[in-house]
Amino acid sequence: MMDDLIRSLREVQRGDVARLILADIQQMAEREGIHERMRKRSPFTYNDLCGDLEAELGYALHAGNRGRMIRLLLLLLVECGWVRERGGRWEWAASDPPLRPGAGGGGLPPGESATADPEYRFFRGCLDCIPAYLRGGRPAVLFDEQDALAWEQFLGCAEFRTCRSLLLELMGIESRPSFRLLDLCHGPGWGLEAAIERFPTIRISALDFTEAFCQTARTHAERAQAQQRQAGHEVFPVVWLGPERWKGFGDPLPFPDAAFESVFFAGGDPYIPRDLRGQVYAEIGRVLVPGGTLGILTRSCPDAAARYVRSRWLRIAALAHDFAESVCEGWEGFSDAEENARVLSEAGFEGGLALSGGMSLLESCLWVVRRRRSRA
Repeated sequence: MMDDLIRSLREVQRGDVARLILADIQQMAEREGIHERMRKRSPFTYNDLCGDLEAELGYALHAGNRGRMIRLLLLLLVECGWVRERGGRWEWAASDPPLRPGAGGGGLPPGESATADPEYRFFRGCLDCIPAYLRGGRPAVLFDEQDALAWEQFLGCAEFRTCRSLLLELMGIESRPSFRLLDLCHGPGWGLEAAIERFPTIRISALDFTEAFCQTARTHAERAQAQQRQAGHEVFPVVWLGPERWKGFGDPLPFPDAAFESVFFAGGDPYIPRDLRGQVYAEIGRVLVPGGTLGILTRSCPDAAARYVRSRWLRIAALAHDFAESVCEGWEGFSDAEENARVLSEAGFEGGLALSGGMSLLESCLWVVRRRRSRA
């Protein structure tokens, strides 16, 4: 199974969806006049550019994460060779940049189109909302029943399925009735289904701050449990907890100390408020047994030295993903790998960058860490 998962990750690394969404971002920036203002200002500072965009395009870059989006766009243009950064000043590069949207080795697989991928469709929908959002509009995608189907399709895409499966394999979960797993921010329930398929006899608690995904998550879990019963396995009911017990990040988890052997946390990290990250991870550590495992699925911001995120298309994918999902309610964005390692270490975990040669195979998207047996 591990070989199949690694092959799937290599397909993700090729960047089919990233190529398409990059082209869409560039076209949007050109239509909006962002590129034009970069060309006219070149060389410019970040503050120069933001001032022009606010004065001439009506952007509200001092509100929320909108200023951060412009910085992400600049970093994305640097990765593509459209812009160069030198000493805090940015300049528009040559008219024939090294990397055009949609260019690069491989292309799309024969007979397939990444435009049908639910990940691409989700990002495409987000990009359509960006111009209004940059001008001060409300977040376009919420965690409510109206957007529940969009989240289910997005989080059920091939890339997320592959990464969740590999993360579960790496976490060392033991399929026995005494093994307790918390699925934190379970969402539509894809992680629950994957865990039950692999470890039918474990006892799972599922927690989320919204009821929007409750029925969908139950459907995924019950489908996997029915298959396991047919195969002759004993299964245990999922323990469901919602907003009546947990209001979200910053609220104490509704469990006693050392309640779980493992915590599965797929996709929620970029929604933790920046000033609460240490507190949230310390609270996760509290409900783990000493030596218990935390598995995190996220992306890491590309580092300048390409030590932790090496693949060019995964670097572009991380920046494009961060930029597009910024229109979603509560999005704080991806952190860099060293920041993640620091926060986790200070919260009482060990592992992370020390595992598997710095997690280089996974480009710092998957983290498997353990609660220290001693807090000293």
